Amino acid sequence: MSTRSSRPTTLTRLAATAAAAGVLAAAFAVPGTAQAADAKEYPLHDCINISPNIVDMPYMPHRVIVSKYESNTYLQIDYTSYWIGVGYDSSVRLDWKNLKTGQKGTTFQRNHISPPYQGTHNFTIPTAKLGPGKVKLTMSTVNSNALWAVPARSCSGTIVTP
Repeated sequence: MSTRSSRPTTLTRLAATAAAAGVLAAAFAVPGTAQAADAKEYPLHDCINISPNIVDMPYMPHRVIVSKYESNTYLQIDYTSYWIGVGYDSSVRLDWKNLKTGQKGTTFQRNHISPPYQGTHNFTIPTAKLGPGKVKLTMSTVNSNALWAVPARSCSGTIVTP
């Protein structure tokens, strides 16, 4: 006869408990959890314009950062101001047209930049509205401070939507 006990050791019980917990966690996990697509960057052309603060850095958005999450496409356009403490308001009209499908639309956004932080124009557009492929963006902006408003010339760029 063996002198060994047939009862499981504490280590064996802990291993079994951990395995059971892993199985339960896998059973209750949500399949297909959405994740954001990698962001891509596209250039904007001819966007350099005077800031309403005159002595400030020019209003110069130079890129569009495009990302997708679930059923929306997110466009972020950044610009800077260095005139500490003052900043300015920036009102943007963004027109878009899918070059493949012909789908088009317009969206608006208003933002205040407070230096020393970077300003961003953020747009959320349903991906189904944009459609897949190349999309031309045209941005028209009016920047203003407490004294006056300065319209910026329109600028554009082409992005590729997911």
